[in-house]
Amino acid sequence: MPLDELVRSLNDLYRLSGSARVHADTVRTTGVAITQTGLRFLSLIEDSPRISASDLASSADVSQPTASRVLQTLESDGYVVRHQSDTDGRLSHYVTTAKGRKALAKVHQYHVDRLAYALADVDAARQLEIVGVVDELVARFHASAEGTTRRTA
Repeated sequence: MPLDELVRSLNDLYRLSGSARVHADTVRTTGVAITQTGLRFLSLIEDSPRISASDLASSADVSQPTASRVLQTLESDGYVVRHQSDTDGRLSHYVTTAKGRKALAKVHQYHVDRLAYALADVDAARQLEIVGVVDELVARFHASAEGTTRRTA
């Protein structure tokens, strides 16, 4: 069944992209020495400025203590800064620094370069088709997740 094959392929891609070896290659090539979880947090913070530690923990599906440790490391390494909430002094949020944005840009370019290498023998029209299919699949997953959330809420 084609969907079984698609699930297998997506699982392979997910395992590969999240593998320790790929992350080690990324760190070695880019010089951005951040853990996989730290890099994920940094990306989430860049995509959602002024995000709280609780929201980060939830988005990354990690415990609050894990989120706090990762955020402390990112902050001490200069990749993010923490700000107190303007409306509630008990709350704080995180934003990326220039160093954090530079690190993300290096990692992004590394990923672009890896894709360029992997797709070097694929013509431009087929590359656009692949982008379109992946974009559509992501949009369908988002729509499906939103629909599930609405039905169970």
